[in-house]
Amino acid sequence: MMESIGITTGDLISAAQHGNEDALLELLQRCGPQLRRYARRECASDDVEEAVQDALWLLYRRVEALRAIGAFSAWLFQIIRRECLRRARKRHHLIELDERAASMLCETTMSDEDLRMDLMSAISRLPKRYREILILRDVGGYSSEEAAISLDIPIGAAKSRLHRARQMVRTQLVSPLKMECA
Repeated sequence: MMESIGITTGDLISAAQHGNEDALLELLQRCGPQLRRYARRECASDDVEEAVQDALWLLYRRVEALRAIGAFSAWLFQIIRRECLRRARKRHHLIELDERAASMLCETTMSDEDLRMDLMSAISRLPKRYREILILRDVGGYSSEEAAISLDIPIGAAKSRLHRARQMVRTQLVSPLKMECA
């Protein structure tokens, strides 16, 4: 990691392991930019910040468990790598679910107009905070960051709300189809 005048990363790690809160905070601040660069190569773009935050949180909670200061960088980058893989598996699972839902939609005899009406109805039934983020991202084409700024909420909250909104809409659309296919 980067080293500033007089204090090495090794010194910070050692101090953090012995409970020095200031050293730990400085260590977290130093690690952030490099972790973000690494995560941008390893993760899907929507997962970068969450993976970095999870890695920094784990560092914060478990720095005393690190046995060899020299292994610090490898340990931290391994955490990011695992987090990116975990998120990719989760994303892949959601894509499979979306494909199944899409195939169910295709098998029905609904017209495009009926589907459009059902979708509008499902979106309109969402609570306002979920409806806003869904419309900004999926209809307006905003990025997660742009939507978060527009709604004046943290990016993590925006992503969480979007995920929940999509789940709610999916549930509303798929549930009637299951009854029709039975």
